[in-house]
Amino acid sequence: MTLRGAEIRDKFVSYFRDKRGHKHIESSSLIPDNPTLLLTSAGMVQFVPIFLGQAKAPEPPRAVTVQKCARAGGKDSDIENIGRTSRHHSFFEMLGNFSFGDYFKKEVIPWAWEFVTKDLGLEPEKLHVTVFKGDEHNPFDGEAYDIWNKVVGVPQERIYKMSRKDNFWGPPGPTGPCGPCSEIYYDRGPTYGCSDDPTKCGIGLCDCDRYLEFWNLVFMELFKDEHGKFTPLDKKNVDTGSGLERVALILQNKHNTFETDLFYPIIEKVVELSGVKYTGGVPPHPWNATQESRQDSFIKIIADHTRAVTFLVADGVRTSNIGRGYVLRFITRRAARFGRLLGINEPFVYKLVPTVIDIYGDFYPELKKNQEQVIKHIREEEERFARTIDKGMIFLEELLAREDKEVPGAEAFNLYATYGFPIELTTEMALEHGKKVDMEAFATARKQHEEVSSVNKFNVIMTGEEALGKVVKEKGPSQFTGYSKQEDQGQIVALLKDGKPIEEALEGEEVEIILDRTPFYAESGGQLADTGILENDDARLMVLDVKKHEGLHIHKVRSLSGTVTPGTQIKAIVDKARRTATMLHHSTAHVFHSAIREIFGKHVTQAGSQVGPNAMRFDFSLDKQPSKDEIMAVENLMNEWVRQNDPVKTQEMGIDEAKKTGAIAMFGEKYGDVVRVVSMGDFSLEFCGGTHVANTGDIGQVKIISEGSVASGVRRIEAISGPRAWNYISDQLKYLGDASERLKVKPAELASQIERIQNELKQREKQLAAMEEKLALSKVDELIASARAMGDKMVIAQVVPNMSPASLKSIAENIKAREGNNALLLVSPQGQESVSIVSAFSPSLVKRGFNAGKIVSEVAQILGGKGGGRPDFAQAGGKEPGRASEAVSKFWEIVEAN
Repeated sequence: MTLRGAEIRDKFVSYFRDKRGHKHIESSSLIPDNPTLLLTSAGMVQFVPIFLGQAKAPEPPRAVTVQKCARAGGKDSDIENIGRTSRHHSFFEMLGNFSFGDYFKKEVIPWAWEFVTKDLGLEPEKLHVTVFKGDEHNPFDGEAYDIWNKVVGVPQERIYKMSRKDNFWGPPGPTGPCGPCSEIYYDRGPTYGCSDDPTKCGIGLCDCDRYLEFWNLVFMELFKDEHGKFTPLDKKNVDTGSGLERVALILQNKHNTFETDLFYPIIEKVVELSGVKYTGGVPPHPWNATQESRQDSFIKIIADHTRAVTFLVADGVRTSNIGRGYVLRFITRRAARFGRLLGINEPFVYKLVPTVIDIYGDFYPELKKNQEQVIKHIREEEERFARTIDKGMIFLEELLAREDKEVPGAEAFNLYATYGFPIELTTEMALEHGKKVDMEAFATARKQHEEVSSVNKFNVIMTGEEALGKVVKEKGPSQFTGYSKQEDQGQIVALLKDGKPIEEALEGEEVEIILDRTPFYAESGGQLADTGILENDDARLMVLDVKKHEGLHIHKVRSLSGTVTPGTQIKAIVDKARRTATMLHHSTAHVFHSAIREIFGKHVTQAGSQVGPNAMRFDFSLDKQPSKDEIMAVENLMNEWVRQNDPVKTQEMGIDEAKKTGAIAMFGEKYGDVVRVVSMGDFSLEFCGGTHVANTGDIGQVKIISEGSVASGVRRIEAISGPRAWNYISDQLKYLGDASERLKVKPAELASQIERIQNELKQREKQLAAMEEKLALSKVDELIASARAMGDKMVIAQVVPNMSPASLKSIAENIKAREGNNALLLVSPQGQESVSIVSAFSPSLVKRGFNAGKIVSEVAQILGGKGGGRPDFAQAGGKEPGRASEAVSKFWEIVEAN
């Protein structure tokens, strides 16, 4: 049976939804709700809280999904295999069915068999399965083996008993739910095998493409504790995952996943843009094979990466030098680099985006909705890389041309920081030349740099939260009463310190307290947490922060006096002034969101926010810098809406009903089946769980105090409202008055007066620079007279205090242009903490191999600095002027040695 990718998706969902009573849950975002995970890398990610017992399962407690997944970095990454094998990708779709304490092995194994043989039409005789063979920790999964053999009818010779490494899932950390798994393989035939010898080519024997694993059934039936002991779970769960791309490969009988309908249109578009033919072939070509096979790999890498970046940008990821933004930057630039190897030297990846959306847009509507933003963002990232890649490639090729077997880590970091070369790209290119990168030195250089990437945070951590899970199970979630109250009485249901339960909190300790009911707002949705006091007759505690965890409000407190224990009744008192100021700024954020969409267009979306007592910070997508007039228009519109004094209404409703109202969902938030919708007049309607004013007039004056860029295509506004806004305006008027008084002009004349003064200063600076240059050039003859002959070279190397870099440059350019073989180094200390350096060589010496850029860089290191430039002229700076004479001596050594 030949099925298109879309038909396979539909069949999978229909089978489990219509035939097996599962609830179809849409794919979650590639930006996960789990803070320990950089990208959504598995189908079960959105269900982690359910598996841990920290959230309720859907009704019925069984689900079916088609989940967007990305693995493009960290230990889970398949990046090095992409384009070199038939099945690895940086983005993929995971078909999954899940049971939350409902059905188990005896149901899901026959269902899986029925689906693949009946609904998909796969030949039973070509299917092989694996089960866990057992070890010293856990027994053989005889239950799964018997179901496969006796119920389903798979012969024993096609059931393989595998080790823990292959067939036991989790826990990903030291503790957590785990269990054996069972995998289904499809035999693609000897054409795809690595050997005719069955003792060498087979399941568990090799990693060739003959036996393709395409569905993994995980049976979460155990819990591993901190002592390494495994105990049965009260409710056993099922988590299955089947890669859509692999299933399509089998059903469409293609050589590799890139030739299925999920990919091949992208391949064709790359071929069109590059003019390079895609040859295909069986088996997949090795990396170091013919030129044609290498080009096939490049085409496949580009197609894969384009699909990944399209989905990432559509889900809200933006390029940066940290976290998931770094991953996006890396794979975008990797695709661009392989395009150059195919002869595409201009930005092109963005041109492939419409093809990706043609394939996937019907099932993932966010792609069509965000198409323009995706194309624009990818194009801009390509253009940034294009501006530096040529210089970076020259630098890298120089490094790779050296005889050293290892690329220095500091040089690799310079490529990253200066030219935007991701370290993974440098490493990959080094390997192509038989070299490696000194990653320890790279890490040291990177640590010293002010921007540190957190690219390795890729894996779900389902550990360290057993105590919280136990509280949820035994006591239920915290009841939040803060919408209507700022004081309330509650009972301490748990005390924790460093994540572990404790029996009492003593005076002076910092601990975490969970109450059965609380008026304290926990940080979420961009709103900072409340602070305040917990007290009773025996104790008083200061609430420093409040976090939310699967329905629990966790109060971080410092005990000021007395002792508290679990079960204690306590009064919770919110800091009212802080709450009020925060409410003003949260409501201001909603007004601002509506205003920017009114002024700049409905395509503008929120990209993040933070609201607290001091200010409102709001990030939003915009492909230009707003003008001052546009910022003023936004502010004026906000204040107009505020003055209307419209009521602020809140309403709880089902998620589907809320979506139908057209309410805007807040960026990065995860919503349950019931959501809270906040409306303001007829201009704002948003999903929001935060606290707000009763009427827009309560917000008071609104004032935008800053605007800037935080990433490509993302702007940030900071605004204040209420009393803070009036105080700010009052302060600004005072500053304005003081400046007017000092310059002896009216406030309206300040700008023109400052401009006049600036112009006068510029003229005087020009006059001063001309005088400095004239003075500097007057020293040229003196310096030439002091030159020392070294063979046929005339060498000038001196310390010349307190000369500006511009004066040094004028001297160097003058001497360099004179006849003869002139070599020059001037070192000019500027006080006690800085030093300027210039070096120059006559054209004749440059032809003989002298390079001012390299030499000045070496000399600058002595002075605690760095620099560079052209072979005939270079400048540098340093921080250790006391070593100026040492630097001059080093120059003499270098010139003499050449």
